[in-house]
Amino acid sequence: MTTGLFCAAAQAQIGISSPPTSGPTTVTCTNIELMKQVPCSDSAMFFHEGQALVQSALNAKDFKRLDDLYEQWCTGKDRFPDGRWKLSQYGDALYRNFQVWSAWTKDLGAIKTWQQSRPQSEAALYAEAVYWRAYAWKARGTGYADSVSKEGWDLFRERVTKSEDILAALQAKGFQCPAPYPLRLNVLTDLGAPEEQLTSVYTEAVRKYPEYHNIYFAMARHYEPKWGGTVEQYDRFANQVAEQTKEFEGMGMYARIYWLVDSTRGMPFVNAPSQPPLWSKLKTGYEDLMRLYPSSIHNLGKYAGVACRSSDGELYRKLRSKIVGYEQTAEMLDPVDVCDRRHHWTTVKE
Repeated sequence: MTTGLFCAAAQAQIGISSPPTSGPTTVTCTNIELMKQVPCSDSAMFFHEGQALVQSALNAKDFKRLDDLYEQWCTGKDRFPDGRWKLSQYGDALYRNFQVWSAWTKDLGAIKTWQQSRPQSEAALYAEAVYWRAYAWKARGTGYADSVSKEGWDLFRERVTKSEDILAALQAKGFQCPAPYPLRLNVLTDLGAPEEQLTSVYTEAVRKYPEYHNIYFAMARHYEPKWGGTVEQYDRFANQVAEQTKEFEGMGMYARIYWLVDSTRGMPFVNAPSQPPLWSKLKTGYEDLMRLYPSSIHNLGKYAGVACRSSDGELYRKLRSKIVGYEQTAEMLDPVDVCDRRHHWTTVKE
């Protein structure tokens, strides 16, 4: 069993499901125990081929590199093994960098310098919108609403509004990239905007960029019960999106929309015939994802996680055998050893 993976830059493309494209070197991983190269987990690639590139350019104030990555990834040609665009990691990289370092004055100064030195940069304005949302959540914290102080709420609203002002102005001018759309949908949800306003942004977004998953993910958040939606609204949206995207994802988006809330504080799959998500639809969705993105360890782990909670022990054991060595990246709700015991899976010795 793999106990750890070491990742390094290499020329060979590992686990890419979409056609190879020219660009930066990709990542290959080494099984530390066996000291041999193995396909990287998606999570390693999300970081090394996504977030790390953006964060290193930001910290080095390499604004041209930041613009180049943004423009390259906005095309959708560069994707991860699970089918998602590399662009999906651009905003996450900025957000996490701002929050981890908490150098708020310094970071805003760098963004302003970026905007001044490259006045035509959409990425620089997008980065400021990400910055204000990250700064807003720093003031609010991640606890329940009743745990936030009045001053925390005031700062949260002030800063989120600054993000919304930037994004609204950008959209009026015309986004050249899909990245600002899901950010604006999330910001509008943060502000408690009416559904009509979100629907207007969402409709434009999916018309222009129907294959950018993050747009659907951001709109789904609006229908979560903890944001004022209902289980019925969420399920209706999941089915609607699956129908909208069936030409390029089959039922895959049904599985994706539900993995967003597959947590103890969300709407986890419990294998109840009267409570969504339904196992028959989830299984069809994951089977489509496996067919379309056969090298994705991320999708495979998610599938094993819901199969664990189904009554299909044979399917779980089949999927479990394929994630040996990648258990820590499988993102399964129930612990792996619990699932193994439940479905009587044992390691196959070579």
